[in-house]
Amino acid sequence: MMKEQIVDKNRITLALALVVIGVALRVLLHNNLPGSPSVYMTLNGVTQPMFMLDLFFAVAIISLLSGLLLGGYFTFIVPISVMIITDLIIGNNWILLFTWSGFAILGIIGYLLKTRNNLTIERIPRILGVGVAGILLYDIWTNFGVWLQGFGYAHTFQGLALCYTMALPFMFWHLLSTTIAISLVVIPIVYLKEHRISIPKITMHPFERKTAIAIPATLMVLAIISVLI
Repeated sequence: MMKEQIVDKNRITLALALVVIGVALRVLLHNNLPGSPSVYMTLNGVTQPMFMLDLFFAVAIISLLSGLLLGGYFTFIVPISVMIITDLIIGNNWILLFTWSGFAILGIIGYLLKTRNNLTIERIPRILGVGVAGILLYDIWTNFGVWLQGFGYAHTFQGLALCYTMALPFMFWHLLSTTIAISLVVIPIVYLKEHRISIPKITMHPFERKTAIAIPATLMVLAIISVLI
C-alpha cells in the first residue's frame, strides 16, 4: 500500500511538472517562433510555403510523454490542462474541442507505445512510426473540424480536399518538429532503461484504462456536435 501511494504521488508530481513545462513552452514560444522558411510548393493549383511553423510540437510531445510515462487519467488530464491554461492566456479558435481531443488521442498513443512495445533500441523505428501515425491522425481530425466549421471551405468533397491541401504546410511542420522532439525524448529514455534505470511500473484499475479512452472519445463527439448545432 505504501509503495502504491509513493507511485501515485510521483505520478501527480510528474504530471504537474509536464503541465508546467507545456504551458511555459507554449506561452514563451507563442510570439517567438521564427518565420516560415522561404520554400514553396504548388499542389492542385495552390502555391504555399512548404512549412508553416506553429506550436503543435510543444503540446504534442507533452501529450505523448503523459501517456508514455504516466498513462491512465493523465493521458488526457495533462494535455487538456496545458491547452485550457494556455488558451486562457493566448486564445484559441472555435475548433478547440478538436484540438483538445486530438492531443488527448496523442496521449493514448503514448500509453500504447509503452504497453505494446518494449522500449529498446530495436523498437525505436516502430515507436517513431506510431508517433508519425499519431501526428497524421491529429491533423486529419483537426482539419476535418476546420472543414466542418466552414472557415471559407464549401461543405463538399472539393471543399474538404482544398482544406487538407491548405493544411499540408502545417502537417509537414508537425511531422518534422514532433519527430525530432520524439527522438530527443525516446532515445534518452531507452538509454536509461538499457542501463537499468527503468520507469516505475504503474498498475491501473480497469476503470482508469476505460476512462482514458472514454474521455477523448466523448470530446470527439462533443467536438462534432459543437460545429453542427
